[in-house]
Order: sequence, then structure tokens, then C-alpha cells
Amino acid sequence: MKKKKWNRKGNVFIFPGTGEALIQKGRAALEAKDYDQAALFLSEALEYPLAEEGDVKTALLLALYESGRYKSALELCSDMLHKGLGDYYDVLDIYVLILMHEKQYDTIYSTLTALMEEKQLPEEKREYFERLLELSRKMSDSPGTEWKPLFTGKESLREQTLKLMELVHVNIRPYADELTAMLQKADNHPFLQTLVLNVLKEHGVEKPVKVQKFYFEEMIIPARLIDAFEKDYFKDVIQLLEEKLADTNPVLLEQAKEMVKRHFFLLYPFEPDNISPAGWAEATLLLLHAYYEEIEPAIEEETNKDIRLGLAFVRKLDEISSPIM
Repeated sequence: MKKKKWNRKGNVFIFPGTGEALIQKGRAALEAKDYDQAALFLSEALEYPLAEEGDVKTALLLALYESGRYKSALELCSDMLHKGLGDYYDVLDIYVLILMHEKQYDTIYSTLTALMEEKQLPEEKREYFERLLELSRKMSDSPGTEWKPLFTGKESLREQTLKLMELVHVNIRPYADELTAMLQKADNHPFLQTLVLNVLKEHGVEKPVKVQKFYFEEMIIPARLIDAFEKDYFKDVIQLLEEKLADTNPVLLEQAKEMVKRHFFLLYPFEPDNISPAGWAEATLLLLHAYYEEIEPAIEEETNKDIRLGLAFVRKLDEISSPIM
């Protein structure tokens, strides 16, 4: 019978598998977003002999970062970068974000300058780190400068749209509270709210955020959202329109599809909960016909309630559709 190999820690013998059990508990806590508990388990696991030190330290780094323990996270980043543990650029990314949060712009500048000079950056990382380098240089030159709000309240819808679109490729952490607040106010333009969600989704934000739009209210995890035009309800509406118009009126079909796209972009990430896809498709066509005839869309009393509800909602959405779309 094969004997178990016992490890020794000081004067105490360690039961085999202790480190692995702590790693599993730490990762489970990390998955459950219990970052303090995850950091506790993973820190303890590192006291035992491990074959996967880099992976464990990467998980610990995420736990420390998400729990706001930036000093400990910075120390761990430095250790990992020095020893070459974990994915170098992922660790560096977190390192720079923490330094940015702590306003240590000189350290960012010197670190990234050395990186540019000594390392061959992957093409997909170059532009990102070059932007961070330039930003750190500007902030170093103006040490008293604070992060300015994204919006002053005086921007037009177009100006707000352009600012939000620029956020896809930059660090959004300084604007996190402002972006989240935009999602929680139902009086914000739904077009802008959708853009905010797309920005958070592109940045892989896993933290739940509350979204209030029209009469909907729900906690959403942006990173897990399905694209607006990939949702089954939207696809069903488009299919119904194609079945009805593809052979008889292709021009009207394209107009109807564009209208549906505009409306579902405004609705995102929600979809009608009391109107069927068929009712929505018919309501869209009724509104388009009314536009052609330059009259208010008339609904007969006996018309299906589903269609009447759909028309009311479609008309409301069309009134606020942004010309930018």
C-alpha cells in the first residue's frame, strides 16, 4: 500500500490536501463575490506547498482588489510582477488601476515608460497602455487635478452619446458611480442608458447594477447580458414581419425592421412582458401605415387588446427615438 506523503510546517505535520481544500473554498467564495472570505482562504492556502502558486495569487489579487484592500493588492502585484507569476499583463492592468485609484501617477508613468522601452508589447495591448501612459503623464503634470465628472448636465444628447462611446476603450472606474446613477434614474434618456449598459458589458462588469427604464426595474449583471438583437423576442418579431412582407412589400419590410431595431435598442435589456411578438409586429405596421397616410393610427374597439397595447408602447418609443440611432 502506498504511503501518504506528509508535509511539515514548523513543528506541525500537515494533512495532505489541506492547501488544495483552501484553494477550492477560496475560489468558491470568489465566485460568490464574498471577497473578504476568499482573500482569507487563499492567503492561508499560500502558506502551504503549492504547484499552482501563480493561479492562486491571481485569484487572491482579484479578491483583494474587489474588496478594496488596495495596499495589500499593490504589494501582491509587485511581488507577482517581480517573480513573473500569473499573466503579466493582467497583473499589470490591475496594478495600474490601483495606482490610478491611489493617485500615484508618477509610479504609473515610470512603470509604463520602462515597459515601453524594455518589452515587446502585444499589439492588442499597445494602444491601451499608451493611453494610460499619456493619461498618467498629464495627471503627473497636474498633481492637484481630480477626476472630473463625465457630464456637466449641459451636454446635448449627441454630445453625451459621443462621450459614452469613447468609454469603451478607456478605464471607466473613475466614472463607475456616475454611470450606475444614470441607469437608476428612469427619467434619463433610454438611449443613453442602453449605451451605458453596453459600456459596462464591454468592460466585463460583473457587479450587479439596478436598471430603471420605463416601467421596468431589475438588478442586472452587465457582463452576462445578451446583445439586444440576439434576444428571442426581437428575433420572433423580425421573423413575423419577414413572413408577412418579404414577398409583397420588401421596402415596407426594411422600414419596419429598422423601426423595431430602434425601439428594442431603447428597451434594452428589457422586452415587453404583456405583449406578444405578433402583437408587436402588427402594432409596428399600424404605426408605419399611419405615417404614410399622415394620420393618427386608429384602433377599432374590437381590435385585439394585444395589438392595442403594442401600438401604445410602439408609439411612445417612436416619439423618443434618437435621430442618432
